[in-house]
Amino acid sequence: MKTIGIQELANITGLSVRSIYRRRTYMKETLPPAVKVGGRLRWDVDTVNAWMSAHEEAQEGER
Repeated sequence: MKTIGIQELANITGLSVRSIYRRRTYMKETLPPAVKVGGRLRWDVDTVNAWMSAHEEAQEGER
């Protein structure tokens, strides 16, 4: 399993690091699930890609 950190997640999603931290605190369901590794937040690349695909499909469905 390949994981990425918060900066990489920000680059992929287009969100700022600060927005990701806020969403983790107040709107956890709006982000892919994270795991803590050595006290740091990490995201599984495959899970992030699947989440991005689902998010894009949902946005297209709203149009």
